Amino acid sequence: MDKAINYKGPRKGSLGILRFVVGKLQTSLSPSKGMKQGHFVVIATEGWEPERFVVELCYLNNPEFLKLLKQAEEEFGFSQEGALAIPCRPHDLRRILGMREL
Repeated sequence: MDKAINYKGPRKGSLGILRFVVGKLQTSLSPSKGMKQGHFVVIATEGWEPERFVVELCYLNNPEFLKLLKQAEEEFGFSQEGALAIPCRPHDLRRILGMREL
């Protein structure tokens, strides 16, 4: 059984935002839901069609990725469930993640 979370909202500042996102990811994703441990899902929402990406937790240290998380906070807030919506084009996210275009 999951433990109860006392939600008081994210604290201001990058560290507070990062802690909130990591906490949300830890409680909403688990290996039993088909995700590999140490990964989370984001959706690049801009462009012709939204695209889903499975991202390693290590990208939470990437300054470009953190900028996208800040933009997502400003545009969508913290009420997202499941995958995180990121306001960028899929090819921009591929570049940040070091993925090659198909």
